[in-house]
This record gives sequence, structure tokens and C-alpha cells, in this order.
Amino acid sequence: MARNEEETLKKKHAEEALNRKAKAKIHADVCTTPLKMAKGHIIKKPLVKRIICDKCGKTFKTNSIKKICFDCQRKK
Repeated sequence: MARNEEETLKKKHAEEALNRKAKAKIHADVCTTPLKMAKGHIIKKPLVKRIICDKCGKTFKTNSIKKICFDCQRKK
């Protein structure tokens, strides 16, 4: 009898622990609200820019600051 009661208590506690883990969520409170609001208002700058080469006038995309296309750089 005592063994059956212990087993039932262990099962009951295991089920309660699973329920607690399943219910654990991030609650929307005062500290997370500014983060959620900022996501919609922050505009990210693109890393790749469209640039016109100073030497040949060719339009190309790059993430560097240089104003010369790759072909003109190779000719140097």
C-alpha cells in the first residue's frame, strides 16, 4: 500500500512539473513593451549601396566606401 501511494505521489508531482514547464512563457509587461514598440519604428540601413563609378560611369552595387568599380580597380 505504501509503495502504491509513493508511486502515485511521484506521478502526480511529475505531471505538475511538466505542466509548470509547459506554462512558462515570457509575459508582456512594462520591461518588454518598449522593445516590441521599437521593432516597428526602427528602420535599418541597407548594407549594400548602389554606386556610380567615377572613372567609367558604370552603376554597380557594393558594401565598401570606394567610388570606383571593380573593373577600374583591376586596371590600376
